[in-house]
Amino acid sequence: MAQIFSVTIFRSILLALTLFSSGAVGLTQTPEPSPRSKQTQPESSKNDTRDPIERSDQFKSKLTFGVYFTKGNRAYDLNLRHQFGPLTAWIAGFYDPGSTKLMRVGAQYDYKKAWFHFVPTLEVATTKGVSASLYSELGSGKTFAIVGVSRTNLKAFFDLFWDPSEAVQLGIGHKISSYNRLQAYTIFDVRLHTEQQNTHVLYRRKLNANNGITFDAVFKTGHGDSGKFVRDAGIGVYYDRPKWFWKLYYDPHVNFSEHTMVRTGVGMKF
Repeated sequence: MAQIFSVTIFRSILLALTLFSSGAVGLTQTPEPSPRSKQTQPESSKNDTRDPIERSDQFKSKLTFGVYFTKGNRAYDLNLRHQFGPLTAWIAGFYDPGSTKLMRVGAQYDYKKAWFHFVPTLEVATTKGVSASLYSELGSGKTFAIVGVSRTNLKAFFDLFWDPSEAVQLGIGHKISSYNRLQAYTIFDVRLHTEQQNTHVLYRRKLNANNGITFDAVFKTGHGDSGKFVRDAGIGVYYDRPKWFWKLYYDPHVNFSEHTMVRTGVGMKF
């Protein structure tokens, strides 16, 4: 039954991808501006001189296949997302041969005006788990404040966010250029009294016209399910190309458990 369930998940997602790419659902094939940029483009934008790696953020669809390794086990995730103007929706399947099998559907709305950037997100899983978050960037210049909050309904939900889910997020970011940026923020539990908190330092840099890289360092502290106090650090690398990307993360005490997880994934933009 597990094999039948997993095959059904991945066939459903691949069918959705086929519909997107063929235009069978009536979607335009002409790229539209990213919701993070102005919705009305000046006449000069017809001769866009930006490098391909900078323009790649404007692709409307993304397909990602991920593999998660823990000692003696591996799990798989396939995620298809598409941008409908300021609204982004996704469907995903997660398969762990030893335990969890689930599908997720979700959406987020990207609103930006002047100094206010606001992104509400909602995701629902077949395990009846529900996750919601509100993320915002505040500031009209190159430096901005990061404020967010997230909640779940405390139902069984394999946490693919890798940070505390009943949490508040506070931080600061700085845009070095149109592509390069530096961010530092902390996500900390405010509901379950675990004292869990993950502090991230993220650096995104364009290497050249066709290559970009992001480093994500995380320091975590807090009590796990066993009550043991955890203090550890992990690192992630995201390698960006104009039409595809690759990522690799080393995450000790993943979700404040006793397990160390290595996550890798590859995806395409279209």
